[in-house]
Amino acid sequence: MPVHKPHSVRELGPVDIGRLKAIVTRISQDVWAQEDADKENAFACFHHTRHIIFRFIEGARDHRVSYDRPVWQAWQGLIMPVVREAIQVYGLHRPVFPKIMLARLAAGYGIDRHVDGGGPNLYTHKIHVPLQTSDDATFSVGDDTCHLREGAAYEVNNLRPHWAMNAGPLDRIHLIFEVFEGPE
Repeated sequence: MPVHKPHSVRELGPVDIGRLKAIVTRISQDVWAQEDADKENAFACFHHTRHIIFRFIEGARDHRVSYDRPVWQAWQGLIMPVVREAIQVYGLHRPVFPKIMLARLAAGYGIDRHVDGGGPNLYTHKIHVPLQTSDDATFSVGDDTCHLREGAAYEVNNLRPHWAMNAGPLDRIHLIFEVFEGPE
């Protein structure tokens, strides 16, 4: 079943990011570059964004068919408590997480306006958890622009045109994942 998405952005509530943020902000530039060079989502709109992909939808076709990248084994214990806390509001009994990644948008740059498209995106909630940001980082969906605060989780409507701008002094780092209710 397709999920109900918010009109633009919906705040889901506070999330304890302390332990994860402490580790993520110490990732070396070399590791970011190495992981980004091998990413599945190498779309032009992300020209100033580096990613570390942990889980991804195979061929980006079916949300029910995803795989773990080797780096997931090392990160799973740090990331899953944050992810599980972020989705409590949904009351899911069998949550499935087909995509989990870190996204690092360089200071002074943006992500171009784009739509994630239909297909698997119709069936998943798209969640952002800012781990490092500044007041000058904004996220837009349609005509709505907002600031996604550190330490809170947000569902974004990725089926509508959306983009981001990081006019702040630091790279903006988000934990981004998708979730849906698994079968019985």
